[in-house]
Amino acid sequence: MKSENLKSGLDQLMIPYDEELIGSFQVYHQLLESWNNNMNLTSVTAWDMAVSRHYLDSASLVMSEQFSNVCHRVGTSLIDIGTGPGLPGIVLKLLFPELRITLLEASAKKSVFLKEVCDVLSLTDITIVSERAEIQAHVEGYRESFDLVVSRAVAKLNVLAEYCLPLSSIGGNMIAMKGRRVDKELTEAKSAVKKLGGEITEVVNCSTKISGMEGRLVVIKKVKSTPDFYPRRAGVPKKRPIT
Repeated sequence: MKSENLKSGLDQLMIPYDEELIGSFQVYHQLLESWNNNMNLTSVTAWDMAVSRHYLDSASLVMSEQFSNVCHRVGTSLIDIGTGPGLPGIVLKLLFPELRITLLEASAKKSVFLKEVCDVLSLTDITIVSERAEIQAHVEGYRESFDLVVSRAVAKLNVLAEYCLPLSSIGGNMIAMKGRRVDKELTEAKSAVKKLGGEITEVVNCSTKISGMEGRLVVIKKVKSTPDFYPRRAGVPKKRPIT
């Protein structure tokens, strides 16, 4: 696997790296390819495509000032909602080892894969929780406990806010990784975000750093406590989004 594309992207994002880090990405990719033969982890398995669509896309969180300000602080807590094969959570742990990361994934099979990745790469201070966000957000020690709540390709913004904001600490931030056609979602989510105690503070256009990267980072600050009623029981947020 040639590493030039990964190195070039990290350079553009101004994220430092060494050969050991690049090697860890290659090991992670090999595990992803191997496990993908037996379970559906991703439709993108070619290295070059995975670098641009998975690894650098996950790293693009650094374009948010709210993320970049705290990602190097020892003890900063981050939870990745619906992490799947560890995107962006595993990538963030490799790039910013100071982060205290929780990977939340409802699929037990995917959680087993995540444990294998953590074991093989000797990742520490990382927790894997196999549960739905609607349930975990009501658990003491998780509710309103995280400095950063991130999620990638999980749900529309009005639904995602109900999954994520109850887990954000007051003063913390939720960052939704969305596509370039996010304007409609922003409009539809305004009421939900406000009811859940959030305030949209920034929308980052990722193409400003890396040409061809079409992602948008929607940053939502947690300004007040989320009402105890939210999130509603499993499945309800998606069936009946907050209006």
